[in-house]
Amino acid sequence: MFSNKKIVLVGGSSGIGFAVAQQAISAGAEVVIASRSLEKLHAAAKQLGGRVRVEQVDASDEQSVIGFFQRVGSFDHLAITVKPQLPSGRFLENDLAAVTAAFDAKFWGQYRLAKHAVRHIRQDGSIVLTSGVASRRSYPGYSIVSAMNAATEALAKAIAIEVAPIRVNTVCPGFVDADRPIPGRIEYVRTLAPNLPLDRLGAAKEIAEAYLYLFGNAYSTGSVIVVDGGATC
Repeated sequence: MFSNKKIVLVGGSSGIGFAVAQQAISAGAEVVIASRSLEKLHAAAKQLGGRVRVEQVDASDEQSVIGFFQRVGSFDHLAITVKPQLPSGRFLENDLAAVTAAFDAKFWGQYRLAKHAVRHIRQDGSIVLTSGVASRRSYPGYSIVSAMNAATEALAKAIAIEVAPIRVNTVCPGFVDADRPIPGRIEYVRTLAPNLPLDRLGAAKEIAEAYLYLFGNAYSTGSVIVVDGGATC
């Protein structure tokens, strides 16, 4: 399906981004995985094998982002799955420096990457941003997470109009198991979202399928795909 396509995954060394890389390679794509840590990138590339290349980028640094895309050259699809350390304190107790840094990493990081990717994306290409279910239903202690996720979805809709025919979409994951399952995580999630119809957390590979769909569907733009196991029902 993606033979002769180049797909760039920022945040591709772990979690959902790594799962997207696995599926894209299986579908025949040439894949570039990128993050701040070269050590993690090389470890991920060793596991992925196939047509994978690693590139270092710091999404908080505009010059790093510009240089990254210059090295990558022309490509077809970009997915951004960066996940900074997210503060989960109560609104009145949050440290402003911590929440500002988190917002900068997730929202402005995606903004910078999308902005400087556009000139390198081939015809019929796309950008897929990542939000999260707190954009739709917030939870105690998740005020900044709700704000950055909602802002991400609004950004994608706005720039989809401006950069067409390049398509811009968002994947909105629910609660996902970490690479290494954390003891007690499902119980913690139930305290936040007691309505889990499927009674489990999602797997990264299940979320990754949404990115592949958005890469391939030439009539999807400005869309948000929610993959949350019914948590926001």
